[in-house]
Amino acid sequence: MSMKKQHGVPARFALAALSGCALLASAAACGRADADRAFTPRGVVEVSPEAGAETREAATPSATVTGTDEAAGPEIQVEWPEGLSPKHKALLEAFVDDYRAQWRAITSHGRDLSYTEGVVDDAKRGAVKWVHSYVDEKLSAKGVIKLYSLRVVAEVEPGAQVAACLNQSGLRVTDWRGKLLAKQPDWIKPPKSTFLYSASFRHEDDGRWIVVRYRFADYPDEYAKECAR
Repeated sequence: MSMKKQHGVPARFALAALSGCALLASAAACGRADADRAFTPRGVVEVSPEAGAETREAATPSATVTGTDEAAGPEIQVEWPEGLSPKHKALLEAFVDDYRAQWRAITSHGRDLSYTEGVVDDAKRGAVKWVHSYVDEKLSAKGVIKLYSLRVVAEVEPGAQVAACLNQSGLRVTDWRGKLLAKQPDWIKPPKSTFLYSASFRHEDDGRWIVVRYRFADYPDEYAKECAR
């Protein structure tokens, strides 16, 4: 059965997002069942002890690495929707800024901590875990990431939920010197490279939008399939 989409986001996902657990300011209020679906950003790299010498050598940082080299990181191409209200524009910008900040942390080898300023609770724990899956193994990435079909799918004061499609097929994992790993992970290859992910935001008294929880739907989930182009 085909499903209509709302600005590229599956209509049934928009309806599901109206549940209280998707939008409550306190992630703990959602209970255990919802916590089991907490977002783990795609792209976690694991280098096992049995990995080949070539892969291990590639994960060793160069002694000449200094400072933050954002140019060495991936290019994030964003397709912005048109006709946004000021509120929705601010929400989507916060969503994209949060994603970019996590990649800045990775390409700065963990020194840029700005990504921790706009996240709390489960979202902060998930973001830190993802960033350190790269930093602890002295890895980075380059190439192109495509972020599209951005949409505010639901609003329940003082929160809102944002969703987007993300395609990482143009990404390649490297060491800190920018050298490609000999063995690239499966998640950069179609169809696993494309998935739907979302963030639940809480609006603070100072006007900021703070991420309290991430979610994802990756292949073969129907939501991920509907992100395919």
